[in-house]
Amino acid sequence: MNKFVTMLFLSGIILFSCNTPNSDATNNKTENEITTSAEKTNYELLQGKWQSVEDTSVILVFDKNNRQEIVAGAEEPGEAFVLSDKCANETDKNAEIPAEKDRYISCAQSDMCWYIIEVNAENLSLSYMGRGNTLNYKRVK
Repeated sequence: MNKFVTMLFLSGIILFSCNTPNSDATNNKTENEITTSAEKTNYELLQGKWQSVEDTSVILVFDKNNRQEIVAGAEEPGEAFVLSDKCANETDKNAEIPAEKDRYISCAQSDMCWYIIEVNAENLSLSYMGRGNTLNYKRVK
């Protein structure tokens, strides 16, 4: 019985030591590598240019609180957007949808709203609330 307890104890030590992260590898990372998408807000992650995966002629640009769509090189005028817990545009603001922190992009001028399915450093997926279709984008560098 004593050998069994000793073996169990040694196995636990070996398993624990295998799962311990290498502190030297962490210390060698730059500050930018340590900062992850999870630490950034949806507003920060949205900023920049995004190209549609389905139609590469469509570019979506978020610049501060301005949203602009460029289709086949023709720039449409930008429009102010609000990032909030629910749709803030006139048509969708009273819809019974679950509130989620900073997951809805609303444009009052065009009366449109999108739900952020996913946003990270490289990918953006939106669901247009008017039809429920999914729009997928890749970040343009």
